[in-house]
Amino acid sequence: MATIGNSLEALSEELYSLYISGSVPVQTINKPETPAAISSFYRKYVSKNIPVKLTGCTDNWDALKKWEDDYLLDKIGDCTVTVAVTPNGLADAIHKGQFTLPFETSMLFKEFLAELRNPRKDRVLYLQNQNDSFNSEFSNLLLDIESDPEWAREVFQMSPDAVNFWMGDTRAISSMHKDPYENVYSVIRGKKRFTLFPPTDRPLIPYRTFPVSRYTEEGTLKSEGTEKVQWIDLDQENPVRDAPPQCHPVVVEVGEGETLYLPSMWFHHVQQTHGTIAVNHWYDIDYGPSYGLFEVLDTLTRDHVELPIDDGL
Repeated sequence: MATIGNSLEALSEELYSLYISGSVPVQTINKPETPAAISSFYRKYVSKNIPVKLTGCTDNWDALKKWEDDYLLDKIGDCTVTVAVTPNGLADAIHKGQFTLPFETSMLFKEFLAELRNPRKDRVLYLQNQNDSFNSEFSNLLLDIESDPEWAREVFQMSPDAVNFWMGDTRAISSMHKDPYENVYSVIRGKKRFTLFPPTDRPLIPYRTFPVSRYTEEGTLKSEGTEKVQWIDLDQENPVRDAPPQCHPVVVEVGEGETLYLPSMWFHHVQQTHGTIAVNHWYDIDYGPSYGLFEVLDTLTRDHVELPIDDGL
């Protein structure tokens, strides 16, 4: 219905102008440490659901000094890790009209690192397991980081739900999506490039329903049967390329020793330099008015703007 669609688009623009004050330049600030700074951080960023880049959060982590290949081989070389494998770096993404899941395999970290150093043309590896992977698979490195950073515990008034370890090929891309978590994302080695879209852009961001397939070990796609999933239907490698012009994307680069506070429900697409290592902490969200407003926008958009497309592929 064009009238409702136009109204939602106008609402999106009005909310954006009020919510972000007309722009989304992601600022860089020092880690909040004093009670006053923590209170100010919560008021300026968390309560308003606004991203910010932080320095100083990992200054006391041994990981910044130690996590070179030789050290990692010594500490976790013989540990078994879960690896996502695709032929093109697009896991959990749309490819050939299908939502494609990676082939997941277990291998020793030293085997993963050997292939990362000498990558194959048709095989992309990524350590992206998100089920508290740091504690379950990389616990030998726990003394090198803060698994429960004091400043974040004070800000969110809780410990993290999960701590995850990320490392992979420069070809490995996280297609545009959103997470129901407050995300504190720290880069230890290399650089991550985040393309962010605010939650208020939801009426402009198209979803479609796709059949689900999973890559086999040989790199071919195998259907997951009748399973279907709704996913964002924008360019999987560069969502800005075909996003509606009314959207408000912003690109943030996070380098070694930097941390991105990425609020819940922000759409994000992620790329990286080769061999980048990162650790992120996920915190449960506050299901308050901001979450309720996003759910209203999401429901109205799904019901009145996006047709229930079934590609039948």
